[in-house]
Amino acid sequence: MTAFPSDPDDETLRNLVEALGKSGQAVSIYDAEDNLRYANETYRGIFLKGYEGPFTFTEILRHGARNGIGVRIDGGDVEALIARTLPRRRTVPRKSFESDFLDGRWFWMDHTILPNGWVLTVGADITALKHNEKSLRQAHEAALLASRTDQLTGLPNRRHILELLDEALDCARASSADLCVAVIDLDGFKGVNDTHGHDAGDAVLNHFGATCRARMRPQDRLGRTGGEEFLLLLPGVRLNDALRLIEEIRSGFPAARLRKGTLELPCAFSAGIAEVLPQDDRSSILFRADRALYAAKREGRNCTRIAFER
Repeated sequence: MTAFPSDPDDETLRNLVEALGKSGQAVSIYDAEDNLRYANETYRGIFLKGYEGPFTFTEILRHGARNGIGVRIDGGDVEALIARTLPRRRTVPRKSFESDFLDGRWFWMDHTILPNGWVLTVGADITALKHNEKSLRQAHEAALLASRTDQLTGLPNRRHILELLDEALDCARASSADLCVAVIDLDGFKGVNDTHGHDAGDAVLNHFGATCRARMRPQDRLGRTGGEEFLLLLPGVRLNDALRLIEEIRSGFPAARLRKGTLELPCAFSAGIAEVLPQDDRSSILFRADRALYAAKREGRNCTRIAFER
């Protein structure tokens, strides 16, 4: 590189930067006027590729922005970054922070104001740690999702759909919003298992869940509470509209195709709907919806009944 600034004259400082320069870390020293006075090979590789000056903090940032090197800038506005950074560059004697670079690496930067007003920055490559952190976060998110999901249907499992019900009840109480819940039970499901085996029963459950999801509104939530039972949350509607929505799901409900399409099993269901009242909690609303479901079962199945009781 041509016209690179000379090393600092102070012997102690020179010994320090020589030791740091051998460490594989990114090391730089800027003087009190923010002129770059020293940069080791790692720092030069990040910020100074093809650059011949002027070697000031702001011009190095601009060079990086023009050439796609150096620090990643949110929004791509280097002047806004400079305006934010310069006033606080020397406000505290020492600070540490993460930096995300355009080459995909992450560095932990240790920024120290020396007694003479110069700035020493030492950056340690933490890319591997960030990748491990991302992997751990993804593993945690996957485990959390698995703990909330019914493995067969991909729907929220019993615990999660009940949590969603609690959240919906809190929201309805806080905003006086309408909310209906429907308890759903597949008709004749035991006969499917007894006649065709549990694999056929699993296929019917999966088919039911997938078909319902395709016919629901985006804001509705369906979960499997166990066996052939499901819970449907219908926010923002009163009883009559909830009944209409469920009957739209029921209308022309396709049969489940099994064994490469050679066997068709009708997929009928009974449902009980209850509208949330101001005093309702989880137990009371589910109790009323269950009573409506039992009425649908008694009255011939493959129908929906409403809980009017208060």
